[in-house]
Amino acid sequence: MKNRLLYILLTITFVISFSCKDYLTVKPEGFVLADQAFQNADDAISAVSGLYGMMQPLVDQIYLAGEAQGDLVVSARGADKYIAEIAQNRVTAQNPYTDFTNFYKLIVACNNALTGVANILKVDRVNYGLGKYTFDVAEIKYIRAWTYLQLVKIWKDVPYIPETITSVDQITAIAPETSDLILGRILKDANANFDQLQIARLPNTASFADINISRAQFTAQSARFLLCEIYLYQGDYTKAWETILPMLPFGERDNETLRGISPSLSPRFWYEKINGYMPEALYKEWGLYIDFDGSKGQKNSLQRWTNNKNGGIYALKPSTNAIDNWSKTPMMLLSYQITNLGLYFNYLYPRGYNYISDSEGYPVQGCPSDSTRGKGFSYNIDGQDTLIFKYLLNTRFVARNILQGNPHSNDDSQFLIYRTGPFFLKTMEILNNMGLPFQALMYLNGGDGPGVESTRYRVFCMPFKMSSNGEDPTRQVNRFILEEMALEGAFEGLRWFDLVRFAQRSGYQNWLGEYVSKKYPASQREAIKTRLSNPVYWYFPYYYKNVITNTLLQQKPGY
Repeated sequence: MKNRLLYILLTITFVISFSCKDYLTVKPEGFVLADQAFQNADDAISAVSGLYGMMQPLVDQIYLAGEAQGDLVVSARGADKYIAEIAQNRVTAQNPYTDFTNFYKLIVACNNALTGVANILKVDRVNYGLGKYTFDVAEIKYIRAWTYLQLVKIWKDVPYIPETITSVDQITAIAPETSDLILGRILKDANANFDQLQIARLPNTASFADINISRAQFTAQSARFLLCEIYLYQGDYTKAWETILPMLPFGERDNETLRGISPSLSPRFWYEKINGYMPEALYKEWGLYIDFDGSKGQKNSLQRWTNNKNGGIYALKPSTNAIDNWSKTPMMLLSYQITNLGLYFNYLYPRGYNYISDSEGYPVQGCPSDSTRGKGFSYNIDGQDTLIFKYLLNTRFVARNILQGNPHSNDDSQFLIYRTGPFFLKTMEILNNMGLPFQALMYLNGGDGPGVESTRYRVFCMPFKMSSNGEDPTRQVNRFILEEMALEGAFEGLRWFDLVRFAQRSGYQNWLGEYVSKKYPASQREAIKTRLSNPVYWYFPYYYKNVITNTLLQQKPGY
């Protein structure tokens, strides 16, 4: 037996504590040590699997930075002072959720795994050939690139550490690099290893269990999502479009030129099948998530923060603004029937449009609400409390997870990294900011004919309509996209990052404060707008202990 255990494939059993202090000091079993022996192909499998387990401790910080700061979430009665100050846009450098140590633990683990699999290639070529090695290297570098992207989104300028660093304790004198330089570095890695991950496909006969595993790792789909997202954050919309083009939105592949879009920009269909190699019912929604399996003692803090019973502390809840987004969205009048589950179902869907139009050709209002998001799924009412419900489906009256089949399945949870709905909206963002607002609007509203499906048409919201008030069309469509993002991706840890990305564009700097201030009482809105007009406050400060440890890490101005 080895002196120290490598990762144990799919059996990482650390329990994430929900106290802030304990959570941030948890040491997952899967931490790759520099002196570990990498001797055979099984060690490579275990090491790569363990890297995904090390994503779990990052979820709380990603969620607090990416959702609690935005306009859709506020602190509830159970929030401690650290959660509250993030949700109230007054985070401090003493807040332990600003500690980026766990992100660097994962990066160091990736560096060590790269060294380890190279050693395995030397000592076990019989069972671990060059093909397997290059695939593992690609997967490891995509995990590392994803981790650096999260650092940039949360902190902006951060240290980029050399691969020779084998422990976070060695990060003592490394200055931050600009976010642009880091994006350039991870883009180089992502491009260099992209083709290897395009073979990460499951056969059409894959079982639900196989799909469940594949969605918790980088595949051809999620690798394309990450590469596209890096281009998007660089502002390179043309490259982002070219990257996402082979799996663009809507269903079957279409080679025709559509409504003035040149052949090189002709959207291909995405929702029903992706490149034709996965069972459509299994693969059409989730691209990548961080999986928590209750049978292994893995619990997601979001279940505790958003629940008001079963051990929940009710620390975060939907803002009034978030609820209004659904309740005030006009819906299309369609032919419905009530199923035995009490859900609305259009019996003609998806064979084509089926709404009643007004004299201008736009649908009249009729459908009472979103049928697959909003109340009962995105949020729910429990007495006097309004719950963020997406993380409580297993814990609150919803059937246990049949894939797991164990008594702990109420603790199962998945945290979104990539899902086709929100990424469809990023794709419309890309198209719009390439200078094609009318094409983006067409696809945002639903497409150009029968069988074309957007997030908005899927739930029968009325199409967005351009105003004649003189506002630039691109600017109008950017507002429409943000409005739809608030409906489709609410509470998934995305909102703040989306708002910041829009605010980074020339002429949009005040948008972040404009949107976030909506969750505040009228008397506080101007103060929030003023604070968020300063880009320094778009990112977390450096945790004061990180500054003490790293002599070249200077605290950001304003903190």
